[in-house]
Amino acid sequence: MNELTQEFIRSINFLLENDYNPRDVARYSFLFSLDHRIEDEKLEYVVDYIGGMDAGPEFELTKEELLEFIKQNLL
Repeated sequence: MNELTQEFIRSINFLLENDYNPRDVARYSFLFSLDHRIEDEKLEYVVDYIGGMDAGPEFELTKEELLEFIKQNLL
């Protein structure tokens, strides 16, 4: 796993330690995509997908769904 992926996962885990708010996670993911040049296709997909959770309640993932999504796509 590359360093950028590890940084992203660490930050998501930090956000999940407190009260889970899908919009905060989506906002972080969007800002992460602006701050980093993502060359890893898997990471780019995950960051983009999670960043889209703020488009509306129908796109939000529960905390468990988010963890499973990351596990399936990055780990």
